[in-house]
Amino acid sequence: MEFDYIVIGSGSGGSAVAGRLAEDGRARVLVLEAGGSDRRLAVLMPAASYLYAIGNPNYDWRLTSQPDPSRGGRTDYMPRGKVLGGSSSINGMLYVRGQPEDFDDWAAAGCKGWDATSVLPYFKRAEDNENGANDIHGAGGPLSVQNLRTSHPLSDAFLHASLEAGLPLTSDLNRPPQGGVGYVQATQKRGWRCNSARAYIWKRRPNLTVLTGAHVRRITFEGKQANGVEFQRGGETVNARAARGVVLAAGAFGSPQILQLSGVGPQAHLREKGVAVVHDLPGVGENFHDHAGTSHIAWVNQPTYNVQHNLWNALLFGALWLFAGRGPGTTPDTHVLAFTRSRPDLPRCDTQYHFTPAGYDLTDTGPILFDRPAVTALNNVHRPWSRGTVRLASADPFAPPAIQPNLLGDERDIDTLIAGAKQLRAIFEAPSMARHVIGEFKPGPEVRSDDEWADYVRSTAIGIYHPSGTCKMGSDPMAVVDETLKVRGLSNLYVADASIMPVIVSGNLNANCIMIGERCADFVKAA
Repeated sequence: MEFDYIVIGSGSGGSAVAGRLAEDGRARVLVLEAGGSDRRLAVLMPAASYLYAIGNPNYDWRLTSQPDPSRGGRTDYMPRGKVLGGSSSINGMLYVRGQPEDFDDWAAAGCKGWDATSVLPYFKRAEDNENGANDIHGAGGPLSVQNLRTSHPLSDAFLHASLEAGLPLTSDLNRPPQGGVGYVQATQKRGWRCNSARAYIWKRRPNLTVLTGAHVRRITFEGKQANGVEFQRGGETVNARAARGVVLAAGAFGSPQILQLSGVGPQAHLREKGVAVVHDLPGVGENFHDHAGTSHIAWVNQPTYNVQHNLWNALLFGALWLFAGRGPGTTPDTHVLAFTRSRPDLPRCDTQYHFTPAGYDLTDTGPILFDRPAVTALNNVHRPWSRGTVRLASADPFAPPAIQPNLLGDERDIDTLIAGAKQLRAIFEAPSMARHVIGEFKPGPEVRSDDEWADYVRSTAIGIYHPSGTCKMGSDPMAVVDETLKVRGLSNLYVADASIMPVIVSGNLNANCIMIGERCADFVKAA
């Protein structure tokens, strides 16, 4: 158990860090993953993930938030990948980068070197885009990015309805400036999921050790220097030593929890939970935020994927996926994305829509599928103002963290969601979509006035599974890591996941977390 580097977590950031640190064949790298193997049908077949992975405790941590006072005490179900590849093994596979302005804002706020021009080469280095390399996309990288490999007439209808409602068409959702409507690209390879583990650590290397079923108890220190990790595997407690560095990549929930279990965090909270303080760092677990969203669900007049999972469809779609890499078995969770502004005077988009030709709802116990033909579109805020926390529920490393979302703690997020929901309804009422709709389930035709919209948002809004910000990067007193992703005040300890985002990016997280992992590997090598 002697290594140069130990990486905690094999998700989007962790796999990228580990793969890059090990690629020269010299550095000894250990990856610790608490979950099991990702070489399972429920992970590899995209459609199977929604049916058999999300909500399954074999693949999903199934976290639940504390009651949220900003939404009348409601709780949230929060899926997180409990498998090699982390949440990239159960996510929607959408390849979406943040806006250039997101990264320029990070740099302006004290994260030197994180401007859009500086991060673009890392996005390109990671990418193997089916459409080839150009000024913004890469080819030949480890992460396979491919065009949609299944189609549904209602996805076409939603796209055309968006145009009728005034959104411009875009052929590349990642080409700046962000805005308009278009078909997604997905992290897939010939219709199979390309999670971060497949991209970076499936390749066998004698200097790369990957342990599954390894639950981290704490990071160990010699003074203020991280020197190893204590973890439990198969009922045995094991200590592994890291000569050159420990990289924490356990996600926006796991990373602050492990830091706090290790004695790094707000000292009053640590003492309250009986954890010996190694380093007082008040920002650990603060700044939690997610993309708050609402649903628009409509009953439609033709079959949708949620009613097409009987035995005959399973055999047909499974064969198409297995032998041709096409068909509904390859579907990402969204076919069409749209980006728009909640107010026309805004300088850039602040609202996103996800359209899926399937009827589902995000509930406090997890996603549910409807038993009649329906379609679902999510409306979410890009850069929310509301902030919550992630704290220890106890000093037991096997206990889930205490998550307080405070999702709608700032009224400005409610206003944005109301405006976005109204525009989304207008899309459904445009001719191309309206001809297929036989009834609106959510929000429901009774929701018309501003007060009714506000009630709908407060009673139904949920985080759309994009947690971030809990170990934020920066130079202010609440920053946890510096611009090289090193934990402030400690040596040999880094964080590389969505927790380091000072403000969440204006889009889905996976591609951005992989970029963060790519950058972290370079910082660690240069140390």
